[in-house]
Amino acid sequence: MPRVITPIVYGKGGPREGKGFSRGELEEAGISMGEALRLGIPVDKRRSTKYEENVERIRAYVEEARKAGISFQRPRIEVKPKRGRVYRGLTSAGKKMRGLRKIRGLGK
Repeated sequence: MPRVITPIVYGKGGPREGKGFSRGELEEAGISMGEALRLGIPVDKRRSTKYEENVERIRAYVEEARKAGISFQRPRIEVKPKRGRVYRGLTSAGKKMRGLRKIRGLGK
């Protein structure tokens, strides 16, 4: 099984481990962002730098993963829970709060 892969990022304090690979590094390695996520490669959408060292790491990892037949499922998008009865206006208090109740006695 392929190892966990992390990029190297250079900053003021020198090289350190990054959170994910940039889009440019993925494009140079010849894989799309969706394919990278399915292979378990972390992607940092905010990064814009490209380091040849990271491109080589991606290529080696993809080669190893394809030989091993590894493919992860696409990450699931978490769905927000349904809002409460009051917010949706299903109770008298909710209807009043959202302005769904007609106000009696204000003209015709």
